[in-house]
Amino acid sequence: MEPTEILAAAREGLADMGERYARLVEGLPDTSIPIPGSEWTVREAAVHLAWGPTRIAGFATGQFDPSAMQFDKEAIAARLRSVNADNPETDPKKLAEQIREGFGVLMEVLATVPADQPIAYYAGLRHTVAHLASQFLGEPLLHGYDIATAAGVPWPIEPAYAAAAVRGYQRVLFSLIFQPAAAAGLEATYRVEVEGTDPFHARLADGTYTQPEASESVDCVISADPVTALLVISRRLSQWSAIALGRLTFTGNRPELGPRFADLSVFP
Repeated sequence: MEPTEILAAAREGLADMGERYARLVEGLPDTSIPIPGSEWTVREAAVHLAWGPTRIAGFATGQFDPSAMQFDKEAIAARLRSVNADNPETDPKKLAEQIREGFGVLMEVLATVPADQPIAYYAGLRHTVAHLASQFLGEPLLHGYDIATAAGVPWPIEPAYAAAAVRGYQRVLFSLIFQPAAAAGLEATYRVEVEGTDPFHARLADGTYTQPEASESVDCVISADPVTALLVISRRLSQWSAIALGRLTFTGNRPELGPRFADLSVFP
Protein backbone atom coordinates (compact mmCIF):
# COMPACT_ATOMS: atom_id res chain seq x y z
CA MET A 1 0.00 0.00 0.00
CA GLU A 2 1.07 3.56 -0.64
CA PRO A 3 1.75 5.82 2.39
CA THR A 4 -1.33 7.92 1.63
CA GLU A 5 -3.52 4.81 1.68
CA ILE A 6 -1.92 3.58 4.89
CA LEU A 7 -2.47 6.92 6.61
CA ALA A 8 -6.05 7.20 5.35
CA ALA A 9 -6.86 3.77 6.81
CA ALA A 10 -5.20 4.67 10.11
CA ARG A 11 -7.03 8.00 10.34
CA GLU A 12 -10.37 6.35 9.72
CA GLY A 13 -9.69 3.82 12.45
CA LEU A 14 -8.41 6.40 14.93
CA ALA A 15 -11.41 8.67 14.46
CA ASP A 16 -13.81 5.79 15.03
CA MET A 17 -11.95 4.03 17.82
CA GLY A 18 -11.09 7.19 19.72
CA GLU A 19 -14.78 7.98 20.05
CA ARG A 20 -15.74 4.37 20.80
CA TYR A 21 -13.10 4.25 23.51
CA ALA A 22 -14.38 7.49 25.05
CA ARG A 23 -17.97 6.19 25.05
CA LEU A 24 -16.81 2.93 26.65
CA VAL A 25 -15.10 4.82 29.48
CA GLU A 26 -17.89 7.31 30.14
CA GLY A 27 -20.44 4.51 30.31
CA LEU A 28 -18.74 2.80 33.25
CA PRO A 29 -19.98 3.35 36.80
CA ASP A 30 -16.54 2.86 38.34
CA THR A 31 -13.02 3.37 36.93
CA SER A 32 -11.27 1.55 39.78
CA ILE A 33 -12.06 -1.85 38.24
CA PRO A 34 -8.83 -3.87 37.83
CA ILE A 35 -7.98 -5.12 34.33
CA PRO A 36 -7.40 -8.89 34.31
CA GLY A 37 -3.78 -9.84 33.71
CA SER A 38 -2.59 -6.24 34.05
CA GLU A 39 -1.22 -3.96 36.76
CA TRP A 40 -3.59 -1.25 35.54
CA THR A 41 -7.12 -0.35 36.49
CA VAL A 42 -9.66 1.00 34.03
CA ARG A 43 -8.78 4.52 35.23
CA GLU A 44 -5.12 4.07 34.33
CA ALA A 45 -5.96 2.71 30.88
CA ALA A 46 -8.21 5.73 30.34
CA VAL A 47 -5.48 8.16 31.43
CA HIS A 48 -3.06 6.45 29.06
CA LEU A 49 -5.37 7.08 26.10
CA ALA A 50 -5.97 10.66 27.21
CA TRP A 51 -2.21 11.34 27.10
CA GLY A 52 -1.05 9.09 24.27
CA PRO A 53 -2.58 10.86 21.25
CA THR A 54 -0.92 14.19 22.04
CA ARG A 55 2.39 12.39 22.45
CA ILE A 56 2.04 10.79 19.02
CA ALA A 57 1.02 14.15 17.56
CA GLY A 58 4.24 15.56 18.99
CA PHE A 59 6.27 12.82 17.30
CA ALA A 60 4.54 13.54 13.98
CA THR A 61 5.28 17.28 14.14
CA GLY A 62 8.81 16.90 15.49
CA GLN A 63 7.92 18.52 18.81
CA PHE A 64 9.12 15.38 20.59
CA ASP A 65 12.28 13.61 19.47
CA PRO A 66 12.88 10.28 21.23
CA SER A 67 15.72 9.19 18.94
CA ALA A 68 18.30 9.34 21.75
CA MET A 69 16.16 7.08 23.96
CA GLN A 70 16.23 3.30 23.92
CA PHE A 71 12.93 1.50 23.67
CA ASP A 72 13.18 -0.07 27.10
CA LYS A 73 10.07 -1.76 28.47
CA GLU A 74 10.82 -0.92 32.11
CA ALA A 75 11.63 2.71 31.33
CA ILE A 76 8.41 3.07 29.37
CA ALA A 77 6.44 1.46 32.20
CA ALA A 78 7.99 3.92 34.67
CA ARG A 79 7.04 6.85 32.43
CA LEU A 80 3.47 5.62 32.20
CA ARG A 81 3.27 5.29 35.97
CA SER A 82 4.37 8.92 36.20
CA VAL A 83 1.72 9.98 33.68
CA ASN A 84 -0.96 8.17 35.66
CA ALA A 85 0.21 9.78 38.90
CA ASP A 86 0.11 13.24 37.30
CA ASN A 87 -3.53 12.82 36.28
CA PRO A 88 -5.61 11.81 39.34
CA GLU A 89 -8.97 12.10 37.55
CA THR A 90 -11.39 9.25 38.33
CA ASP A 91 -14.68 10.51 36.94
CA PRO A 92 -15.61 8.46 33.83
CA LYS A 93 -17.20 11.37 31.97
CA LYS A 94 -14.28 13.71 32.60
CA LEU A 95 -11.81 11.05 31.53
CA ALA A 96 -13.85 10.50 28.37
CA GLU A 97 -13.63 14.19 27.55
CA GLN A 98 -9.86 14.10 28.05
CA ILE A 99 -9.69 11.17 25.63
CA ARG A 100 -11.76 13.05 23.04
CA GLU A 101 -9.56 16.11 23.41
CA GLY A 102 -6.38 14.07 22.93
CA PHE A 103 -7.68 12.30 19.84
CA GLY A 104 -8.90 15.61 18.47
CA VAL A 105 -5.37 17.00 18.66
CA LEU A 106 -3.96 13.95 16.91
CA MET A 107 -6.56 13.98 14.13
CA GLU A 108 -5.84 17.65 13.39
CA VAL A 109 -2.14 16.89 13.03
CA LEU A 110 -2.69 13.82 10.85
CA ALA A 111 -4.86 15.89 8.53
CA THR A 112 -1.96 18.24 7.75
CA VAL A 113 1.26 16.20 7.93
CA PRO A 114 2.29 14.28 4.77
CA ALA A 115 1.87 10.52 5.04
CA ASP A 116 5.44 9.82 3.93
CA GLN A 117 7.04 12.40 6.20
CA PRO A 118 9.87 10.76 8.14
CA ILE A 119 9.78 11.05 11.91
CA ALA A 120 12.42 10.51 14.58
CA TYR A 121 11.72 7.47 16.68
CA TYR A 122 13.27 5.52 19.54
CA ALA A 123 16.84 4.21 19.24
CA GLY A 124 17.57 6.50 16.30
CA LEU A 125 15.12 4.75 13.98
CA ARG A 126 13.21 6.65 11.33
CA HIS A 127 9.66 5.84 10.35
CA THR A 128 6.86 7.54 8.44
CA VAL A 129 3.86 9.32 9.86
CA ALA A 130 1.64 6.75 8.12
CA HIS A 131 3.20 3.80 9.93
CA LEU A 132 3.32 5.67 13.25
CA ALA A 133 -0.42 6.38 13.02
CA SER A 134 -1.07 2.74 12.14
CA GLN A 135 0.88 1.54 15.14
CA PHE A 136 -0.99 3.89 17.47
CA LEU A 137 -4.34 2.60 16.23
CA GLY A 138 -3.54 -0.53 18.21
CA GLU A 139 -3.79 1.46 21.44
CA PRO A 140 -7.56 2.11 21.50
CA LEU A 141 -8.20 -1.31 19.97
CA LEU A 142 -6.25 -3.19 22.64
CA HIS A 143 -6.88 -1.02 25.69
CA GLY A 144 -10.54 -0.91 24.75
CA TYR A 145 -10.43 -4.70 24.66
CA ASP A 146 -8.85 -4.68 28.13
CA ILE A 147 -11.46 -2.34 29.62
CA ALA A 148 -14.33 -4.20 28.00
CA THR A 149 -12.98 -7.48 29.37
CA ALA A 150 -12.77 -5.96 32.87
CA ALA A 151 -16.29 -4.55 32.61
CA GLY A 152 -17.78 -7.64 30.99
CA VAL A 153 -19.07 -5.84 27.91
CA PRO A 154 -18.57 -6.59 24.18
CA TRP A 155 -15.69 -5.02 22.24
CA PRO A 156 -15.85 -6.06 18.58
CA ILE A 157 -12.66 -5.32 16.63
CA GLU A 158 -13.01 -4.45 12.96
CA PRO A 159 -10.63 -6.65 10.90
CA ALA A 160 -9.61 -3.66 8.76
CA TYR A 161 -8.56 -1.71 11.85
CA ALA A 162 -6.69 -4.70 13.25
CA ALA A 163 -4.88 -5.11 9.92
CA ALA A 164 -3.82 -1.45 9.97
CA ALA A 165 -2.46 -1.79 13.52
CA VAL A 166 -0.58 -5.01 12.70
CA ARG A 167 0.98 -3.26 9.70
CA GLY A 168 2.23 -0.53 12.01
CA TYR A 169 3.61 -3.00 14.55
CA GLN A 170 5.50 -4.86 11.86
CA ARG A 171 7.12 -1.74 10.47
CA VAL A 172 7.63 0.30 13.63
CA LEU A 173 7.87 -1.99 16.64
CA PHE A 174 9.33 -5.37 15.74
CA SER A 175 12.94 -4.28 15.40
CA LEU A 176 12.70 -2.52 18.79
CA ILE A 177 11.16 -5.39 20.72
CA PHE A 178 13.22 -8.16 19.11
CA GLN A 179 14.96 -10.38 21.68
CA PRO A 180 18.37 -11.56 20.39
CA ALA A 181 18.73 -14.19 23.12
CA ALA A 182 15.52 -15.86 21.95
CA ALA A 183 16.99 -16.16 18.44
CA ALA A 184 20.20 -17.85 19.54
CA GLY A 185 20.96 -20.80 17.29
CA LEU A 186 18.06 -19.98 14.97
CA GLU A 187 18.72 -19.47 11.28
CA ALA A 188 15.51 -19.09 9.33
CA THR A 189 13.41 -16.81 7.18
CA TYR A 190 9.78 -16.26 8.15
CA ARG A 191 7.01 -14.92 5.99
CA VAL A 192 4.06 -13.51 7.94
CA GLU A 193 0.81 -13.34 6.02
CA VAL A 194 -1.95 -11.40 7.73
CA GLU A 195 -5.11 -10.71 5.75
CA GLY A 196 -5.32 -7.05 4.76
CA THR A 197 -1.57 -6.40 5.01
CA ASP A 198 1.43 -6.83 2.74
CA PRO A 199 3.54 -9.93 3.46
CA PHE A 200 6.13 -9.33 6.18
CA HIS A 201 9.52 -11.07 6.09
CA ALA A 202 11.87 -11.61 9.00
CA ARG A 203 15.33 -13.12 8.60
CA LEU A 204 17.01 -14.54 11.72
CA ALA A 205 20.69 -15.53 11.77
CA ASP A 206 23.33 -15.57 14.52
CA GLY A 207 21.00 -13.86 16.99
CA THR A 208 20.32 -10.97 14.62
CA TYR A 209 17.20 -9.84 12.82
CA THR A 210 16.72 -8.18 9.44
CA GLN A 211 13.55 -7.26 7.60
CA PRO A 212 13.95 -7.95 3.86
CA GLU A 213 11.25 -6.62 1.58
CA ALA A 214 10.95 -10.08 0.01
CA SER A 215 12.73 -13.40 0.09
CA GLU A 216 12.98 -16.14 -2.51
CA SER A 217 13.64 -18.74 0.17
CA VAL A 218 11.22 -18.97 3.11
CA ASP A 219 11.42 -21.60 5.83
CA CYS A 220 8.14 -20.97 7.62
CA VAL A 221 4.97 -19.18 6.59
CA ILE A 222 2.79 -17.84 9.42
CA SER A 223 -0.83 -17.09 8.51
CA ALA A 224 -3.58 -15.49 10.57
CA ASP A 225 -6.60 -13.26 10.30
CA PRO A 226 -5.84 -9.69 11.45
CA VAL A 227 -7.79 -9.77 14.72
CA THR A 228 -6.08 -12.98 15.80
CA ALA A 229 -2.69 -11.58 14.78
CA LEU A 230 -3.28 -8.41 16.80
CA LEU A 231 -4.34 -10.30 19.93
CA VAL A 232 -1.49 -12.84 19.70
CA ILE A 233 1.18 -10.18 19.04
CA SER A 234 -0.02 -8.19 22.06
CA ARG A 235 -0.28 -11.31 24.25
CA ARG A 236 -4.01 -10.86 24.75
CA LEU A 237 -4.51 -14.29 23.19
CA SER A 238 -2.23 -17.28 23.63
CA GLN A 239 -0.79 -18.51 20.36
CA TRP A 240 -1.64 -22.03 21.48
CA SER A 241 -5.31 -21.11 21.80
CA ALA A 242 -5.20 -19.48 18.37
CA ILE A 243 -3.57 -22.61 16.90
CA ALA A 244 -6.16 -24.86 18.52
CA LEU A 245 -8.95 -22.71 17.06
CA GLY A 246 -7.40 -22.93 13.59
CA ARG A 247 -6.91 -19.16 13.47
CA LEU A 248 -3.10 -19.31 13.41
CA THR A 249 -1.32 -21.73 11.07
CA PHE A 250 2.24 -22.60 10.06
CA THR A 251 3.29 -23.97 6.68
CA GLY A 252 6.42 -24.15 4.55
CA ASN A 253 9.46 -26.41 4.64
CA ARG A 254 9.92 -25.98 8.40
CA PRO A 255 6.49 -25.34 9.95
CA GLU A 256 7.76 -26.54 13.32
CA LEU A 257 9.57 -23.18 13.63
CA GLY A 258 6.26 -21.31 13.69
CA PRO A 259 5.57 -21.30 17.44
CA ARG A 260 9.06 -20.00 18.11
CA PHE A 261 8.35 -16.73 16.32
CA ALA A 262 6.22 -15.41 19.18
CA ASP A 263 9.18 -15.74 21.55
CA LEU A 264 11.36 -13.48 19.42
CA SER A 265 9.79 -10.29 20.79
CA VAL A 266 8.42 -8.87 24.01
CA PHE A 267 5.38 -6.66 23.56
CA PRO A 268 5.68 -3.40 25.56
